[in-house]
Amino acid sequence: MDDSAHRKPPAQEQGPEPRVSSVKSIISPRRGRGQHSTGPTLPAVLASLTQAQRETAGPTTDEHILRAYVYALERLYPGVRFAMRLSRGLLERGAIVQAATHHIRPEALDELSITEAGLVRAGFGETAEPPPAMILRRTYEPILLAGHGEGLLPADGLDVALARAGEVFGVLAAEFERGTGVPSRLEDALLMAATQASAAIESGRLRRESLHLRDYLEKLLEHANIPVLVIGRDRNIRVVSGAFGRITGLDRAELVSRDLLQLAGQNERVRVLSAFVHALRGGDVPPFELRLPKAGGGNARLQFTLAPILESEGSVAGVIAIGQDRTEVRELEGQVIHAEKLATLGQLAAGIVHEINNPLTSISVYGEYLMSKLSRSGAEQSDLKRMERILRSSDRIMSFTRNLLTYARPSKEEAQPISVNRVIQEAEGFCEHSIREANVTVIRNYGENLPDVKAVHGQLHQVFVNLITNACNAAPEEGGRVQLSTRLHGHDQIQIEVEDNGVGIRPTELSRVFEPFFSTRRKGKGTGLGLSIVKKIIEEHRGSIAIQSEVGQHTRVLVTLPCLGA
Repeated sequence: MDDSAHRKPPAQEQGPEPRVSSVKSIISPRRGRGQHSTGPTLPAVLASLTQAQRETAGPTTDEHILRAYVYALERLYPGVRFAMRLSRGLLERGAIVQAATHHIRPEALDELSITEAGLVRAGFGETAEPPPAMILRRTYEPILLAGHGEGLLPADGLDVALARAGEVFGVLAAEFERGTGVPSRLEDALLMAATQASAAIESGRLRRESLHLRDYLEKLLEHANIPVLVIGRDRNIRVVSGAFGRITGLDRAELVSRDLLQLAGQNERVRVLSAFVHALRGGDVPPFELRLPKAGGGNARLQFTLAPILESEGSVAGVIAIGQDRTEVRELEGQVIHAEKLATLGQLAAGIVHEINNPLTSISVYGEYLMSKLSRSGAEQSDLKRMERILRSSDRIMSFTRNLLTYARPSKEEAQPISVNRVIQEAEGFCEHSIREANVTVIRNYGENLPDVKAVHGQLHQVFVNLITNACNAAPEEGGRVQLSTRLHGHDQIQIEVEDNGVGIRPTELSRVFEPFFSTRRKGKGTGLGLSIVKKIIEEHRGSIAIQSEVGQHTRVLVTLPCLGA
C-alpha cells in the first residue's frame, strides 16, 4: 500500500518500529471511529462481506484477500481493531503475511497465536492440538497498538481460525475496549469473514498453481526436443509442441483445431484413423511412422506412440501422440545400404580388374612385339599407326584398372613424399570419362618446382578425384570449364585450386556442404559423403579446405597442404 495507509501512532504509543524483514504487513487506513453498542444489521454484514468476496473473485494475491476482508470488517465496526494473519510456512513462505488496521506489537511480530475458543469457533474440538508454527493460548492476548487519538485503555478481543480441509493456516482477530462487551454480531461476522477468506485463499492458491503448471507445461512443450500432439475425441489437435513445428515447418497456430487426418497423406489416413480410434478405446497401439512435409523441402519420417488421456472420472478425453524424428535414421539406413552396395561393387571391381589385366598384359606384350616386327619389315605407315593406337589403348586400360584398384581398395600405405602435380594428373586421368561426358574443358595451371608433401598417395588421389568429379557435375552443358591450379602458398604450404564455372552453391547450403549425407545434387544423384570424407582426409594431413561460390557464376575449392618437413 502507499504511505498514506501506514499511519503510525505517536512514538510514545507505538513502541519499536516493526521488523518488516520477517513480516509482510498491510495496515488498513481507519475509516472513522464510533461506538459499537448497537452494531451493524445482518444485511449490512452480508453486504460488506459480499463486496469483499467480489473484490477477491479474480486472480489475486493473499495480501489482497487479507486487505479486502479487513476493510470489510472495518466498515462494519469502525471502533474495533482487526488483524488477519497467515501462518509462517503457508505456501512455503518464510514470513508471516498479514493485514491489520493498526500496527502490531513488536513482541508479536514473529509469532502467531490462537486461542482455544478461536479453534472451537472454526469447528475444531476443545482438545485440538496446536497447529504447526502457531501458539495455542487459553485466553486472548492483544497484539495491536493504539492509533492516533485512541486512548491507552486495556483491550480485549476474540479470534477465529482460518482453516481449509481440516488444516489451520491463519487467524482472524478483533480487539475492542475491555469492559464494553463484545460488539453485536461481531463473532458471527468474524466467522463468516474467516470462512470466506479461507476459501478465497485456497482458491487463489489453486489458481496460482494451475497457472504455474500451465506455464510450465507450455515451456516444456516449447523447448522439448520431441514432437508432441494432443488430440481431442473429435480428432482436432489441441496442443502442439515446438519441436513438431520446427521439424515439419508447419505453423503451430494453424495446427491447433486442425483435423489430425489432414496431416497424413491420402494413403496413410486409414492407418492413422485406425490407430487413433484404437487408442481412444484404451487399446495398445504399436508405434507407427508417418511421413510429413519437412521444413526446407522433402519429407520427415516421424514415429508416433499413442496413449489415451483420462479425465478425473476415468473417461477418455483424448489422445496424446509422442513422436520421434526418424528422418536421419532412415536416411542413414539408406546410405548404409548404398555404402554396402559400393563395397560389394568395389570387391567386384577388384576381381574384374584382375580378370582384365591378364589378357590385357598379353595384348600389350604381343602388341609391342608386333610393332617392333612391323617396323623392321618395312610395313605400311597406316599399319604402324593402327598398332600404335592398339598399344595406347591397352596402356590406357592398364592405367585405368590400376587407378580403379587404388580407389576401391582401402589404403594401407604409409605417408611418403609425394608430388602434388603428379597426383592431380593421375586423378584427372581417372576422371577422363566424367570429363568427356560433361563436355568440359580442363585448364591446367600447375606451379613449377613445387616441393613435395608428405601424404598417403591413395587418400590424396581420392581427394582430387572427388573434387574434379564434383566440378564436372556442376559445369554447364555448353562451355563448361574446370581449372586445376597449384602454387606455393607462403613459405611452407602448397595450395591446390579446383574451380568450375557452374551453377554455384546457395549461401544457405554453403555452410553445410561438409556435413555427412548433405548433398546439393538432386535426390539419388549423390550420397552426400564425398566432401565430408575429403575434409577428413585433408585435416588428417594437417591441411585445410575452403569453398567459395557465387550462384550462377562459379565454385572454387581451395585445398592447402603443408610442405614436406613443415
